[in-house]
Amino acid sequence: MEKNKKIDFTIGIFDEISEEIKKKIKNESNNSELYGIGVYTDEVVIKDYMTYPVRKLDERMKLAKQLEGVDFVFSIDNTDEKEIRKTVEQACIKVLKNK
Repeated sequence: MEKNKKIDFTIGIFDEISEEIKKKIKNESNNSELYGIGVYTDEVVIKDYMTYPVRKLDERMKLAKQLEGVDFVFSIDNTDEKEIRKTVEQACIKVLKNK
């Protein structure tokens, strides 16, 4: 299958990773050369989603990185669209520089 995108990503809490999420990530990663996952920090989960994560950020990032098709993982410390865009861009640049 020909890959359509250079880089693709998804963002979430990743405390619990369902089979549906695994399937979505696998499908999306199959259509890109590099696939990343942004994981919300504990503070964002508490403040903006009004819930407490079961696992700490580093554990959630480790789980996300282990998913099939995931090339890189980065933390997201904001829910503002412009700030998220900057964080994603920085994470992508870092990955590409290290490639």
